[in-house]
Amino acid sequence: MKFIHLSDTHLGYHQYGLSERAKDYFDVFMSAVDKAIEYKVDFIIHTGDFFHHNRPSNETLLEGIEIVRRLKENNIPIFTIAGNHDRGSGVRDKSALEILSHFGLKVLDGNVDDSLGVNIFGLKYISPIFIKRTLKIDEIFENLYEKASNKNNFNILMLHLEFEPFFQSGIDLEKIIQEGMFDYIGIGHYHQRQEPTKIKGSTVVYSGSTEFTQFNEKAYVEKGCYLVEVEGKTCKTTFIPLTTRKFLSFSFDDNNIDQVLSDIKNLDFSSFDKKPILFLKGKSQEFLTRKDVFFKLEKEELLDRFLYINVDIVNQSKKVLDFQVIDDTENFVTIKEKLRELLDEEELIQKLEGIIENLRAFQDLKEIEEFLNKNEDLLRI
Repeated sequence: MKFIHLSDTHLGYHQYGLSERAKDYFDVFMSAVDKAIEYKVDFIIHTGDFFHHNRPSNETLLEGIEIVRRLKENNIPIFTIAGNHDRGSGVRDKSALEILSHFGLKVLDGNVDDSLGVNIFGLKYISPIFIKRTLKIDEIFENLYEKASNKNNFNILMLHLEFEPFFQSGIDLEKIIQEGMFDYIGIGHYHQRQEPTKIKGSTVVYSGSTEFTQFNEKAYVEKGCYLVEVEGKTCKTTFIPLTTRKFLSFSFDDNNIDQVLSDIKNLDFSSFDKKPILFLKGKSQEFLTRKDVFFKLEKEELLDRFLYINVDIVNQSKKVLDFQVIDDTENFVTIKEKLRELLDEEELIQKLEGIIENLRAFQDLKEIEEFLNKNEDLLRI
């Protein structure tokens, strides 16, 4: 028996406000379906965040239906659980996952499916605060396990929870799972895939997201899913890479920015399946602005080479914060001084200074609005 484990597909995510990015999420999800058909797997488990929004658009719902339909045509059942992005009001309306269940998606929540000769357990996302205040998660696992009529089957547990050390939740899987209870534990929610590990006899796998939902060059690891081959009560896991749009990152300063842009211009763009996304991170003593950088990119005819360009500059010059002043009744104070007068949290002050420096590069409100719409993370403090 063999199955594919994937997670966090975030179908319908218009990252950076771009329809092209939404299509990327569908394309890579469908490529995982292609792999399932190629490897002739018996089923797929999906460990949460099938959709990016709990009320996806009609177009995104149709994409979900197309994915489930294609799998059904090839006799490959797909099991999933609700992640934090999938959650909606079960009282007021049906969730998108429930709608897809009418087309063949098997949604598990606190129950088990043994129709394929294996026990597939599923538990939807529960916030760590709720777990700490009202629940004993180890008892939930035990009660879930007891629902299996034949515990000698290969036991698979699907989770979308926040475990240490990946989240500061205070929830340690090793402390709450019992020895030999589950043979395979597939976990979603954490987007950076991890090498499979053994915890109390269970093979624990974080498959990561199938696409990049945010860019962090330190965590730029290959995206994909896991092929799991089962024999008896043991399993073998193999990572299957999936092709995604490339993210490129370059650092610059006042002295080398022209050379960096020249290096970018000399890239072999024909090697990319799709237009890449570019992140430029710079430090400037001369108050170089985003607008200056985009002007240079335009001059080098690079703007059209990328789907999206993000420029992040740390201005080490004091030109803005030390020389722009606020009329404070009788006295004039710098913006930096005013921030430190109002706030006592250094990290927050630095964050606000960075936001001000970014926004000062624009000439009018419309430009600022467009920038903020494409850079929602900037204002997350």
